[in-house]
Amino acid sequence: MRPLVFLDFDDVLAVHHFQNIYEVMDSFSHGETRSTSELWRDVFDTVAKRNLGALHMEFLPNYVITSTWASYLNREQIGQVLSRTGLQFVQENLCEAWRTPRNANSSRLSEIESWLDKNATARHPAYVIIDDKVSGGALVDSWLEQKTVFCDAWVGFTSAKLCDARRVLQCQTFSQTNEVHVTDEHAGSERFSLKVQNG
Repeated sequence: MRPLVFLDFDDVLAVHHFQNIYEVMDSFSHGETRSTSELWRDVFDTVAKRNLGALHMEFLPNYVITSTWASYLNREQIGQVLSRTGLQFVQENLCEAWRTPRNANSSRLSEIESWLDKNATARHPAYVIIDDKVSGGALVDSWLEQKTVFCDAWVGFTSAKLCDARRVLQCQTFSQTNEVHVTDEHAGSERFSLKVQNG
């Protein structure tokens, strides 16, 4: 089962002080201009994009957008943003439920919890939440904190944060790999998981 990345934009990919969601919204309203090409070049940080690409190459995840950008842009527009900024691999691997639900009283924690509840399967895939402590503050000290990589404001998804994201996914992948499914002879076809004990 392919892992998931719950992906925020601001302070993860978008760290530019002037090229931001408001400029993106304006570009969709007024069409392409010379400044628009600069927008797509600068709105997402080059290093952050490269690091996200490295994570994708290693784990081939699907993506769920947690960013507030999804409150202002529809799926087609989000797809265009990703494509124009060189993140086609995110666009092409968005989940069918491509964004977390949001309302006026929700937090990043409750939004991700709601997505997990509504899209639950018998066995969740491994997942990592890439966020920041401003918009993702509710994740701090929550049950999801250990699966969250908090990027620094105006810095983004650095190489150090890439290592953290790898560690989050590797720990879950290792745990899942070391589960042995055993059929209880006295319980028919009922299955249960037995953790392999090392050593």
